[in-house]
Amino acid sequence: MRKMGFTLIELLIVVAIIAILAAIAIPNFLAAQTRAKVTRAKADMRTISTGLESYAVDYSEYPPNDGKWYVTPVQLTTPISYLRSHRLPDPFAIELHDPSNPYPGEELYYTYWRIVADQDYLSPRDPWEACDASNRNVDAFLKYGKWAQNSIGPDRRFNTALDSPGSPPFSFDIVYDPTNGTVSYGNIWRTQKDATGRVDK
Repeated sequence: MRKMGFTLIELLIVVAIIAILAAIAIPNFLAAQTRAKVTRAKADMRTISTGLESYAVDYSEYPPNDGKWYVTPVQLTTPISYLRSHRLPDPFAIELHDPSNPYPGEELYYTYWRIVADQDYLSPRDPWEACDASNRNVDAFLKYGKWAQNSIGPDRRFNTALDSPGSPPFSFDIVYDPTNGTVSYGNIWRTQKDATGRVDK
C-alpha cells in the first residue's frame, strides 16, 4: 500500500499561511500591550492624585518635591498612609535605566512636581519644569494647577525635542495621543487643574 505525504509545495503554502497570520497577530498583540500599559498608568496616577488631595485636606498644602528625581513623595505613605506605597513603577519605564542619574533606579517611577508660583512674577514664558521654589513657574501654575504628574509614555522618553523635529523646546509636556499611533511621542499627564489627565495646549 502506497503511503501518502505532504508535497513540498503544500508545506510551503502552510508555512506561508502561518507567517501571514503571525504578521497580523503580533502587531495587534503589541498594540494591546501598549493600550493596557496606558490604562494602568492612568489608573496609577488617579490613585496617586487621590492621595495628594487627601494629604492636602490634612495639611492645607501638597507634599513637597523630593529634590532628587521628582518621584511620588514619601510623605504620602508616612506618618499617615495615604497610599500603600509611594513607589508605583511607571510601566513604560520598567526596562529603562539612565546611568547618568545620580539617584539610580528612581527613573523607574512616575514623575511628580509640586508647583509653586510667585504671582508677582508675570513675565510671559513657556512653563518651566516645575520647581518647589518662588520666582518660578507662574505659567506652569496657571496651566497645571498646584501639582502635576506624568508617565514617560509609550515612546519611553521624557523629552521628545531631539526626536521630533519642529517640537517646542520644552516638549516634556506634549500629551500622548493614541490617535497619532499606539506608540507615539508625548507623556501621559494628570494635573491638579485638569483631573481628566489631559493638558490642553
